Amino acid sequence: SMAIIFAVFLLLPTLALLRRALMSRPAAKAGEDGEAGDGFSFYPPRFLIEDTLLMTAAGAVFVFMSFTAYEGGLPSVLSQSLYKTPQVMETLGVLYSVSTLDEVVIVANWLLVSVFATWPVLLLGGLQIGQAASVYFKRNLRPTPSYQTLTLPAYLAIGLAVGMVLGLLFPGWVGTLFLTLAAIILSAYFLLGLAIIHAISRFWKGRVMFLIALYIFLLMTAWVIIPVSLMGLLDQRLNFRRLPRNPDKPSDA
Repeated sequence: SMAIIFAVFLLLPTLALLRRALMSRPAAKAGEDGEAGDGFSFYPPRFLIEDTLLMTAAGAVFVFMSFTAYEGGLPSVLSQSLYKTPQVMETLGVLYSVSTLDEVVIVANWLLVSVFATWPVLLLGGLQIGQAASVYFKRNLRPTPSYQTLTLPAYLAIGLAVGMVLGLLFPGWVGTLFLTLAAIILSAYFLLGLAIIHAISRFWKGRVMFLIALYIFLLMTAWVIIPVSLMGLLDQRLNFRRLPRNPDKPSDA
């Protein structure tokens, strides 16, 4: 069962994204959309991120809708499963000091939001590894994309705001679903924040140690994700990388 879950939610979507990333067409001239190399233009990285968000958002809606027959929906099913497992309750008691079912429901809701928000990050990470491997083994023409000039469309920020507002307005599993969709969008801004940090730190002394420390903090301390995501969200206004402004055609590199 775990192998099936891994294949459906990670392996197959990553292979689908990798196939799309390797799509190419003859470039009429240098500078067309996408990465241009050896007379070819490739599927733009920005579109790959948007496709990943769409895929994971559709998957989240499907999973949540699959449990509508149960009272309380997916969060209720998960919280009941956690509450009835003594080993899990012991762990939750140590980590979060929870003991009642109502407290477990809160943990279950935020656990669902966190898991689905991590899903697009895992898919894009797998895509990056697969792309780098295909370049290393000379299996494709596309160079490994650089995300230092990556930008995201403005409508994603609108979708993030709408998801958060609806998540706070609707009760029960419907509100959790909207918060989950907002968290999926926020994951794209987290990746953009990492791209910004890599871009602005490229001339720093001790850059390697700084990036190693950052990723260690990200693995050990979840709150670091918040300022990184805010950096990505505010980049359209503050332009941390001092990119040239071109509202008609966002950067895809």
